[in-house]
Amino acid sequence: MDNMIPNKQFITINNNEDLIKTFLYEVIYSQRKVMHKWSEITNQTPNLKIGYPGQHLASLITGVKGTGTGARGDDLEDKSEVKSCSRVDQSDKCKDCGNNVLRSQKECPHCKSKNIKRNNDSKWLIGIRNDNELDMYLNKIPRMIFLISDYPEFDSGNFDKIQFTSYEIWNQSDRAKNFRSILKNYYEKIYLPKLNSKEANKGSIAPLNFWPYQFIFYMSNPIKTFHATIDFSKKGDEAIVIDYYVKPDADRSKLESEIMPIEILSKDDKLIFGPEFLKGKNGINEQERNLLTLRETKGLTMKDKYSRF
Repeated sequence: MDNMIPNKQFITINNNEDLIKTFLYEVIYSQRKVMHKWSEITNQTPNLKIGYPGQHLASLITGVKGTGTGARGDDLEDKSEVKSCSRVDQSDKCKDCGNNVLRSQKECPHCKSKNIKRNNDSKWLIGIRNDNELDMYLNKIPRMIFLISDYPEFDSGNFDKIQFTSYEIWNQSDRAKNFRSILKNYYEKIYLPKLNSKEANKGSIAPLNFWPYQFIFYMSNPIKTFHATIDFSKKGDEAIVIDYYVKPDADRSKLESEIMPIEILSKDDKLIFGPEFLKGKNGINEQERNLLTLRETKGLTMKDKYSRF
């Protein structure tokens, strides 16, 4: 069985759920309220970057302290790597005049159109720029912690409620074989062939885009360890609800990974299972995903400069 048990030696933060609620209230709830107030005056984005707050939250969720190195060393004392992305308060765009629209604005401030493209496309970035970094991800980093903040009711246009979710992938476990293949495919088939290109000369080879809620995400067998919602239409303790939390010392090998929604499957994928098998199913579990194969590496990168966050 895979060793997916956190090292208790490094779990030194206790009273985690109370600390998490306090952190979310003081750093996210209160600060976002303040930024939205000033955004109405300045017409500047209220977006709060999630990078460093994400590392704080990862420590509180896992019980493992950081190393105080920012983006230049191990994120956590047990050598876990933290990746964070936020889809909250992204800048939107008017479909009629093409100008930017703030998430809080109901109509375009330039042409008054309500025909607005609401963006929901932030992703995790993984930079692998040499053999040593590939080896680090494959053989030295024990656990990836992927944090995302987004809107649980995005499709209905409710931007008053946001959620924070944490997922884990244990790099050396058998369950992470697809994740390891994704890393190797990016480095060997995308990064290395571009090293001598004009793109490399400009220092702009894009990192690997690890997209939340898409095919490569579910094929990597991510395990959810935390989920909380913050409702900005409420006040005080009622605003923050932690509805799922895996204790820091729990054996992750006993936990199910996320279910892949049926709509993510391609036509070829659906043929593998057949219509009778898929009829009435809500998704594809980890064992069933063993029948699927990873797709080509296209779509793993975009023109994004590398950032640990």
